[in-house]
Amino acid sequence: MQLSSEIGLTDRTSTLPPPPDKTDPCAAPVPGSEPELAPTGEGVVGPQISGLDRWFVTNGVTAVGPVSYELLRRGVETGRIPSGSFVRHDSWKVWRRLEELEQLSAAKREEAIVHLAAVSAAAEERASNPYNAPPPPPTEEELSAHEPAKLPSMRPAAIDPAGVLESATDLEQAMLLALSTAVTAAGAHIGVVHMTRVDLGATVTSFAHGPDAEVLLGERLAPNDPALLAAQAGHTVMGEPRLGEAGRYIAGRMTRCLPGPRGVAMVPVMVDGHMSAMIEVGRASRPFRAAEIARVEEVAEALSKHIVALGWN
Repeated sequence: MQLSSEIGLTDRTSTLPPPPDKTDPCAAPVPGSEPELAPTGEGVVGPQISGLDRWFVTNGVTAVGPVSYELLRRGVETGRIPSGSFVRHDSWKVWRRLEELEQLSAAKREEAIVHLAAVSAAAEERASNPYNAPPPPPTEEELSAHEPAKLPSMRPAAIDPAGVLESATDLEQAMLLALSTAVTAAGAHIGVVHMTRVDLGATVTSFAHGPDAEVLLGERLAPNDPALLAAQAGHTVMGEPRLGEAGRYIAGRMTRCLPGPRGVAMVPVMVDGHMSAMIEVGRASRPFRAAEIARVEEVAEALSKHIVALGWN
């Protein structure tokens, strides 16, 4: 992602080149140049995280970062960053709406940084636990009984997934960018990426997007999860007004952070004929249209091509 003295997402061509004394801002940090993140314990993570000021921002169409929070704030004030953009701290595996952070005091913002950094850092430990599986999905009647979350409608946007993914320097960045772009493309409120982990022999919820979605990080999907079986066969799942089995499992996950989802869908990321990951999206207002999920399929295809092109498979 490109770092500049001014930051903007509204016009891709208006972003200035990086200052001459800066190296590639997406390059891996030089060993010893930045504090290491402790794997567990907010009391340990907190002081180390407080010294980091690296943020990524995207509107689902263009991505910029890492930048300082001050530079991000200036971009908002000048209108170069839309208020509906998504941000994440360098230590997070989740995206948050920029508006959420803008409404916090400096102290509360630091609390949020430390909390989400700790949750993200502990996700690997949770994933290593073979018993860390999601609870059984609710019944259709239980899902229908939930009052839908009162969230503003999200309008799907035209996307350039290949263009966004160009800024990713590793597989984790690529997955996170694909997730935010998929959420934007579908007009979703929430999204998660489950990755195939050969080392763990499981499919793990690895990245999340949206309010409270971090509660899902590190969970292992059951091998007989209908949505997972559909993804492994290369099939997209789109929940109808009355959900099938696969849709019910997706909705069961979404309900834990988005009460009463009215639309759920899953799109697999296939690499060399095998499922590498699956992207799930959900929203409160209404079921997804086929055209909206077709856009998520475009994101998945671009991600697959990017993984192969850079040899990350």
